[in-house]
Amino acid sequence: MKHKGWMICSGLLWMAIGLWLLAKGIFLIAQGCFIADPQLSFSFQAFGDVRKGATSLISLALLIGFIKGRFVLSKTVRRVCLRIASLPLPIRAKEVYSTSYIILILGMMALGMALKFLSIPLDLKGALDIAVGSALLNGSILYFRAAFSLPIA
Repeated sequence: MKHKGWMICSGLLWMAIGLWLLAKGIFLIAQGCFIADPQLSFSFQAFGDVRKGATSLISLALLIGFIKGRFVLSKTVRRVCLRIASLPLPIRAKEVYSTSYIILILGMMALGMALKFLSIPLDLKGALDIAVGSALLNGSILYFRAAFSLPIA
């Protein structure tokens, strides 16, 4: 696969994971709305109405994810795209991502799995998933922009 293909592949991967986390987060918040759970966080109780609390929490998580995607993950995307662009053709799969990048991804996956076993309120778990999913979606857009800005070769 060529440089453009690997960047698009990376963007599609981030997009798929981001959409999955976004859907999972919205499901967790919706589940928290309908379950009379004593572990609901202050976010639902602070607004007096569960629906207002859920809407506010989703909005805040989307905003945090947007900021993280634009200012934090953009550096990662830029670094990975520069690495991909510098590789000589043909590019093999094991050359695309550095070991530190793979360790970072595995660490984030482990943290995500650990959340399942911690007694964190459903709405906060959902907000975290929405924020990370939103950040990954923003990062995927940056991958696509980088891929389509490459000269056609």
